[in-house]
Amino acid sequence: MSSCSLTLARFAARNVWRNRRRSLLTIAAIAGGLFVLVFLKGLQDGYVAQRLDQGLGLSIGHIVVRSADANQPGIPDGAAIAKTLLSDTAVVAAAPRVRFEAFVQGAAGSAGVSVVGFDADDEAKVTWIARAIVEGKFPDTNVIAPYPILLGRDLARRLGVPLGGKVALLVEGEDRELVAEPFNVAGIFHTGATLFDSGVAYIPRRIAARMLLVRGDATEVVARVREPLAAPEISDRLARDPRLTNLSVASWREAAPEMQEAMEVLRVMESIRTGVLFALVGLGILNTITMSLYERRREFGTLMAVGMSPEKIFTLLVLEVAVLVAVGVLLGVGGAFGVVAGWLGRTGVNVSALGARLPGALAGTSVIYPIVTGENLLLAGAWVLGISFAVLIVPLYRILRLDPATALRDRV
Repeated sequence: MSSCSLTLARFAARNVWRNRRRSLLTIAAIAGGLFVLVFLKGLQDGYVAQRLDQGLGLSIGHIVVRSADANQPGIPDGAAIAKTLLSDTAVVAAAPRVRFEAFVQGAAGSAGVSVVGFDADDEAKVTWIARAIVEGKFPDTNVIAPYPILLGRDLARRLGVPLGGKVALLVEGEDRELVAEPFNVAGIFHTGATLFDSGVAYIPRRIAARMLLVRGDATEVVARVREPLAAPEISDRLARDPRLTNLSVASWREAAPEMQEAMEVLRVMESIRTGVLFALVGLGILNTITMSLYERRREFGTLMAVGMSPEKIFTLLVLEVAVLVAVGVLLGVGGAFGVVAGWLGRTGVNVSALGARLPGALAGTSVIYPIVTGENLLLAGAWVLGISFAVLIVPLYRILRLDPATALRDRV
């Protein structure tokens, strides 16, 4: 670096330090804007992730294994398939099930329902239905008689059956014969998802397999993975396992395309909000830096009057802004990572205290846990860096065309 550049660098640092109030205001605008960007983006990402996790964890899990032959829906040994899935380190839980459509009759009405035959211990690890029980308890699926059934609150009201009441399930078995079984309502759940609460019932898997006369002991095995967004890659890897030959291994993207579509719509909405937020933060930084440069017209006029070339003034301003932006970005990134990722990422943000009500699968949830990634930090930092230098274009153009005599008469 030449002596002239070193002199300009020292001059720039001295200018930044000389007017501390103005410099601190600019740094605060940059750091505050960056913090807001990271916080709100993290809150949005956390909300999307929770919507995804709650929606999938309610019923289908992240990966579903079924028979590849639609005419032969049975899986011979669901427990063995679950063990195979668990052999992959990305899978944290797996549960065999029997799923079918049936007709349920209660004291005051009847309805078509989707029946899930489950094992209590396995199901509690894969889905969160056990946490949604508002009356009774998660049934012991090893009970011999009377057989327990778990109903949604909306469905129980429609059927006119209270906790402990009796219902009958009617299903057409694989042999085309109608099979009916009585059940006692052992628990009632409420998830906040109206269609789910009014159209799903849970019974012991062994009873479901017997009613359906399924060839095997399960019609599907659902799995939960550590990273739901990585489920497609994990399912592709599992599909190559020779132990899963003749079985269909699908991630939630294929098993629940409506969820994928809903998440895409939500992501587009969040992207629009993020774009507006980035623009507002950029305008705030633009206002702060522009006003700072405008107030220094006489200073620039003086420098030109004593012989400093416009090119050197340009270099000086770029160095000053570089110092301010570097400090602002470091403070903003450090503060955002410490507060949003380190603190709020663990404790969450209680949105119910702010008057917000979460829809659908998140109804009843009062806390959102922000998610901060290195990519988001880099994106926000790059945006703030870019906008900080971009706002220099118009002010610099005017300053470099400034008439020293006119600037020295300026009272601003």
